[in-house]
Amino acid sequence: MSDPILLFLIIDVVALATLGACVTRVPTTASGVLTAAVCGVGALVCLPALLFRLPDTVLALPVGPPGMALHMVLDPLAAVFLLTIFLAGTGIAAFQATTAPATDQPSLQVTIFCIAGTAFTFLAGDGVSLAFGLALSCATIRKGPIWLIAPLLVLIAVCLLTPAGDAPQFDTIRAAPPGLGRTTAAAVLTCAAVASLAWPRAGARCWCHDALTAGVVLPGAAYLLLRVITDLSAAASQGWWGSIVMLTGGVVTVRQGWRSAEAADIDAIVTALIRRQAGLALIGIGLTSIARAADLPGAAAFGLRAVLLICIGGGVAGTLASLATHAIGASAGTFRLSRLGGLVHLMPRTSVALSAAILALSALPPGVGFASLWLLFQAVLSAPRTGGLLVLVPLALIAAALAVSAALATAASVRLIGVAILGRPRSPRGSGAQESAAPASTILLAFAGFSVVAGVLPGLVLSGLADPAIRMLAGVPTSPFAVLSLSGASPGYLALPVLALVALATIAAILLARRPGPEGKFAGIWADGMPPPFGLPFGEPAAQSTGAGFLPVLPTIPVAGLLSLVPKPMRVSPAAWFRSLRADGTGTTKSRIAPIRPPSAIAGIWLVLTAFAGLLLVLAVTG
Repeated sequence: MSDPILLFLIIDVVALATLGACVTRVPTTASGVLTAAVCGVGALVCLPALLFRLPDTVLALPVGPPGMALHMVLDPLAAVFLLTIFLAGTGIAAFQATTAPATDQPSLQVTIFCIAGTAFTFLAGDGVSLAFGLALSCATIRKGPIWLIAPLLVLIAVCLLTPAGDAPQFDTIRAAPPGLGRTTAAAVLTCAAVASLAWPRAGARCWCHDALTAGVVLPGAAYLLLRVITDLSAAASQGWWGSIVMLTGGVVTVRQGWRSAEAADIDAIVTALIRRQAGLALIGIGLTSIARAADLPGAAAFGLRAVLLICIGGGVAGTLASLATHAIGASAGTFRLSRLGGLVHLMPRTSVALSAAILALSALPPGVGFASLWLLFQAVLSAPRTGGLLVLVPLALIAAALAVSAALATAASVRLIGVAILGRPRSPRGSGAQESAAPASTILLAFAGFSVVAGVLPGLVLSGLADPAIRMLAGVPTSPFAVLSLSGASPGYLALPVLALVALATIAAILLARRPGPEGKFAGIWADGMPPPFGLPFGEPAAQSTGAGFLPVLPTIPVAGLLSLVPKPMRVSPAAWFRSLRADGTGTTKSRIAPIRPPSAIAGIWLVLTAFAGLLLVLAVTG
């Protein structure tokens, strides 16, 4: 069968490339609507291949290097990622058509070529096609020669996997698996390419770039790792590959979680939460490689489910969060969290959309982020059977990293929603924010509905969209309907009861807040029950919280104090130096190190969470 692949080629190569070439001559509104329509058709064409489990389709194009034709392949792994980027592209292009000025054609052109190049990458069936699509995508989002790094590294990696004398086609590589040395080199080159592709861009604020990073670039990076490491290199997979990828993901997710909790702007918070999802995907890919090397299909299936759920749900939620943040900043005139507040009354639809996106990007149930985190923990709990101490130590570190990252993401989410959305207005400009136009808010609410459904029914999303890819890579089917579990006899996660409890608690809180009280109007405790002072209608600015106390106060030791402890060689004897540590010349004892401040209550919470993660690991090992 080649009909679906022909449709994808028409949509991707012809329609999107033509729009990208002519976008500067057409108004932004018309170009954005056409791009959204083309991406929407692409997403609809993906659905039959996933829902009806259509066989793989292959098409050889009569173009390519001398003696070789380019091969296009549509398999389950490509189809699920194509659906993700086309959904994100539909929302981004439609949002640009309704909100961007008529002179903003360059941003729309970047969107078109980025989606077109990434889609061509997913459809590639050989190394040359893969490198060509990746080059088209990287050229639009990277400036300078750096955009050449990822395509060249990926092409070299695929050529290393190809048997000598054959064309670098995926079917040829699967038929004749390479040796361990070449496979290891290919895995290292692919990881380097992904690092250069997903490297944070330093520059001015750009909401289009943030949305493309969440919905297109990061899913593309995950696809490259899954295709090269999990699919093409499956025969020679090594557990230590997975350990390196897993630990790298742990560092990324903790670092980005910390940045989200300490950031002062709402767009910086959202960007860090999006990049935290990339770290979680790396952890899932690493756990999958470890489980496959140890021949544990169940643990590998948990890791793959987590990765695909992060890419599908996290990609849509990240795109939604970027769009909603831009709408808020453009309407309120600022992205500074300390100057925002009361958005639930000023911009109710945008606030609902941003809350749904933040719920999906954090670790709060019943969001899709909690479901993916549950799958990652299940993969960690299943992985101790893969080896000895050398495997258990990285698993212990990853368990702690997941716990700390979840707490950081939750703190950042509560801070953003509590201050900007549920808090009171903090500035005259922020109190004048207005709701987005009907087309833009409709797009946001549609994406919010998908994010909520993916969180409440994660098993249904995986069984309907990702089951063919999981069967292809792990050989294990997914759980049907809304339950996440490996089999009927194993425990699972069901989000519907959690949603019911959250709904009951919310209704009870609303009823308590609206109950009739005594006459009179009380002010906040920071004002001693008095009304706001004259001339300050928003209250005393110094008394309004910005949520800056969510991070623990780390103990600090002055560097100068440490350096003063280092003895100067050839000047004093070791005995005299040790005596100088305790005597200050007056007969009293005094340390030269500044006293360390006691840890705060927040730091105690972090220690408890880390200890809880260690307890989970101990139970997994002993059980």
